[in-house]
Amino acid sequence: MTATSARESPFTLDSSRSRDFRLYWLAGGVNLLGSQASGLVLPLVALAISGSPTAAGLVGGVGLAGRLVTAPVAGVLADRLPRKAMMVTALLVAAGAIGMVTATLAAGAATLAVLTGAAFVEGVAQAGYESAGAGAIRRVLPADDKQALARLEARNHAMRIAGPMLGGALFQVARWMPFLADVMTYLIAAACVAAIRTDLSPQRTARHSFLTDLRAGLRFVWRRKFLRFVTFWAAGINFVLGALVYHTILVTGRRGDLPVSIGLILAIASVGGLIGALAAPGVLRRVRPVVAIPVVSWVTVGLVALLAVARQPWSYGLIFGLIFLLTPIVAIVFQSRAITVTPDHLQGRVATVIGTTGDVLRVFAPVVAGALVARFAPGIAALSLAVLTALLAAYATVNVRRLRTSAPTVRED
Repeated sequence: MTATSARESPFTLDSSRSRDFRLYWLAGGVNLLGSQASGLVLPLVALAISGSPTAAGLVGGVGLAGRLVTAPVAGVLADRLPRKAMMVTALLVAAGAIGMVTATLAAGAATLAVLTGAAFVEGVAQAGYESAGAGAIRRVLPADDKQALARLEARNHAMRIAGPMLGGALFQVARWMPFLADVMTYLIAAACVAAIRTDLSPQRTARHSFLTDLRAGLRFVWRRKFLRFVTFWAAGINFVLGALVYHTILVTGRRGDLPVSIGLILAIASVGGLIGALAAPGVLRRVRPVVAIPVVSWVTVGLVALLAVARQPWSYGLIFGLIFLLTPIVAIVFQSRAITVTPDHLQGRVATVIGTTGDVLRVFAPVVAGALVARFAPGIAALSLAVLTALLAAYATVNVRRLRTSAPTVRED
């Protein structure tokens, strides 16, 4: 792999590598745009068909279950199979599943079973795409290029703003149109991945059984203190941010704020994340990660505590915007180092272990937020989440020294 300075943009590399990074960036962007557009309206369609909020929630839960159940298998396969072919296949399978939803809605024949089945298949396919994509990322950009990672992070935040807006607008025209848009974005993403020229296939030195490969990925993460630290931190921040979002939705909803106000809060949060991701490389050029991480962590604790005194939607939006402005700084540092210390043949499994751990814990965030809001006053509930954030900040502060002690190069096991 060609090494470059952490300050270099990936677009200063040779034209072929620059082209492949742009295709990788675009594929992930249009994929997320379509998924966000259809994901917004899928519960509404399920509710209209079934008349049951529980059934509508089940559809979304089945999609998440498909991803979580498939992720360990996909992680192993991403370190065995040609990753480009795996990504393209996963995108085409997802397009087929959502295409079924589109066709049945357009024909007026959609059922809850169709929606549930499609959501599960799409979740399975997304797990395959994400695992293979995570395994391939080291081939298309320098592992220590925080500028490139920031662009990926900024892309994700931008699509989370544009996707729901697109889905809502298309839904006003016809129920099936957001799903047609999702199918089209899957096909565009597949074409972008297929056009990548870089060999994304994993470096395999030996063949082992599936369970042996799965255990190797888990063992690699557990035995590296830094990767173990990142796994716990990522799971913790996913849980805290998920609980904060649901806490805000529940509190503002009980106060009688309009849904548009809640949407505005989440939009401001995404804008904050977008700005934070774009600004993160500049900040990290001026402030050492071992300083930036504790500072960001403890400032975030203070911002979460401020939710205890927030009353108006604009104040919630401002606080969330600032929280999401700061978190990309830490996320980009950890992602960059995790990619660097992981050998190529383990990239898919390590990324899957870290991501799946966070997803599993995030499932419980709405439950915890709901219990806090139901049992305590809004201020007490917010302070409880601030305490959780403080524990996470203390964990990061204590363990930040591992950024200095972790070897910058990988050791093949």
